[in-house]
Amino acid sequence: MKRIALLVLIAATAVACNRESFEEGDIIEDAQGEITNGERLYEFYEHTENGEEDAVRVISYTTEGDPIYHDLHFDGNKIESVENNREDQFSSEEVVIRQCESILILTSETEAIYVLRECDPESGWDTILHETW
Repeated sequence: MKRIALLVLIAATAVACNRESFEEGDIIEDAQGEITNGERLYEFYEHTENGEEDAVRVISYTTEGDPIYHDLHFDGNKIESVENNREDQFSSEEVVIRQCESILILTSETEAIYVLRECDPESGWDTILHETW
């Protein structure tokens, strides 16, 4: 029930602020770190491992409520990463496009961290989502 209320609140905020809307399959991380639809990112990971084409969108919200969009598209060979922070009032307002070799999941007893590896242009490991439980 809390997740439904959260989705309604996020949707209302996005529409009210004339921001890009999200779709049902998107992965949402709110400003408090709560994640909706996180299992979809794991499915994307599995598809990359099996060489199956797939695409997902991760939307993270800043403390101020501004969205940062991270679109991932796997063509069966490489992952195209498009990170768009133009709606974040405190960002550099840019879109960064990179080609990456793979996605990894780093896990422990309390967390899972999804990162992109071997990206061009290189900028270290790009964390997509940090999930805790």
